[in-house]
Amino acid sequence: MKLNQRHIKKMKWTTRMAFSSLVILIFALLANEFREPLFGIKRGYAPHNFGFNFMFFLPSMLIANGLGFAVIGRTIKHWKTWTDPNKKLMLIGLSIPSIGVFTSLIIRLFV
Repeated sequence: MKLNQRHIKKMKWTTRMAFSSLVILIFALLANEFREPLFGIKRGYAPHNFGFNFMFFLPSMLIANGLGFAVIGRTIKHWKTWTDPNKKLMLIGLSIPSIGVFTSLIIRLFV
């Protein structure tokens, strides 16, 4: 089945969202790991860590998580119209790391 132009645009947009989710996740995790040399925030100093986590890390993780859920939702919604199974699995595979990391952070927070 040949995809029409509208479905091709939706697939391209979903692919951009999946890559954006992964790039934002990697950037947030790298910035969190190297926050002392990049931003001068000491690991043991609570006010700076709280400010960094609240103003940078949490919003970037929420954006990556939201994009991940949006990609999975759009992929499931268009599962029958998008015929390439490798593309569908790639989209889901690119969005799962952000959801998994955010879920593990939330579990670690409450346990």
